[in-house]
Amino acid sequence: MDHRPPASTEGPPPDLALRVSRRRLLGWAGAGVAGLALAGCGDGGDASSGAPAPGPTDDRGTSFAGRTISVALYAKNHASSPLFWQQFAPEGLTVEPQIFTSASDINRAMDAGDLDFGLMGPYNTLIEAEQGFRSKIICMCSRQGIGLAARTDRGIESVEDLAGKRVAVPPPGVQVLVLTTLLAQAGLELDRDVTAIPLGYADHAAALERGDVDAYMGTEPPVTQSVVDGVARRLDVYTTPVGDFNTAMWAAPHVQDDDDLLAAVVRMQRDAAEHLTPGGDNDEEVWHDLLVGQFGYAEDVAGEVLSNIGAEWDFDDRRRSQVEGAGEIMLSTGVLSREPDYESLYLLDHLPDR
Repeated sequence: MDHRPPASTEGPPPDLALRVSRRRLLGWAGAGVAGLALAGCGDGGDASSGAPAPGPTDDRGTSFAGRTISVALYAKNHASSPLFWQQFAPEGLTVEPQIFTSASDINRAMDAGDLDFGLMGPYNTLIEAEQGFRSKIICMCSRQGIGLAARTDRGIESVEDLAGKRVAVPPPGVQVLVLTTLLAQAGLELDRDVTAIPLGYADHAAALERGDVDAYMGTEPPVTQSVVDGVARRLDVYTTPVGDFNTAMWAAPHVQDDDDLLAAVVRMQRDAAEHLTPGGDNDEEVWHDLLVGQFGYAEDVAGEVLSNIGAEWDFDDRRRSQVEGAGEIMLSTGVLSREPDYESLYLLDHLPDR
């Protein structure tokens, strides 16, 4: 069964009165945000150096012998397909995953030349592109993966029922963008009709279970953990112009001219995505090994979460429209000061034939 939600044809509502100021959105970043957390950061090789030394080649005749590339992802997260890149890497190429806690930290590390690739959503990257950051999208990484979890004993069955409730809100990102849009569509506003409680992702489930909040806007698999525990129900969050866009794979400026490397990375992401989610259907055995065997999630969580996650690689017109939908909302709410140059964000010539 294909768990992907239907494509949305909606654009941003014509008078989307979110009334959420840039100051308020960015102010929420003060709660629960950890600093840069690099795991296993040895010298990692020099991915920005000149031509690699002669040695084994990939199927295009390109030598990667002795070359190491770094890729950023999050700990024990559904968007972990880069963990499988090494399995599909060209001979001689070493992939070094690095764990980060913030998309902004990922973008800064790439702009500084300290990181080669990273998975990020549209929110921070659109803001930082306006500030001069130069990372570019080369393919998709994951779909869905976010969730609005509401306590089952508080009478919350729809977004409209959040009026007068306390909602845990994570640091600014696509989750906050989706939440504010959903509330606006329901005629509600954070800090007017709904009390926003700034809280880091790791604290969401416990706060909901204690009853400190009535709902939280979070990420997977913790959202599913709350559902499986019987504490929460998951509300629909994929009806905004952002759709089910979660993370794309971005390339740092210093690797953007390396056509052979970019093509190899996109092929690795394609193969990893097809390993996890072949033809759009999640492979239960592969995901079980990742979520239970490697990340330590419970069996029931690993089974239930598959309806709300998936690995991807193809960045098609639908994904473009979702990035642009995010940009239009951010522009209308003052988070962005000007219309983004969307084409400057894309470096898609290296996508394999579909």
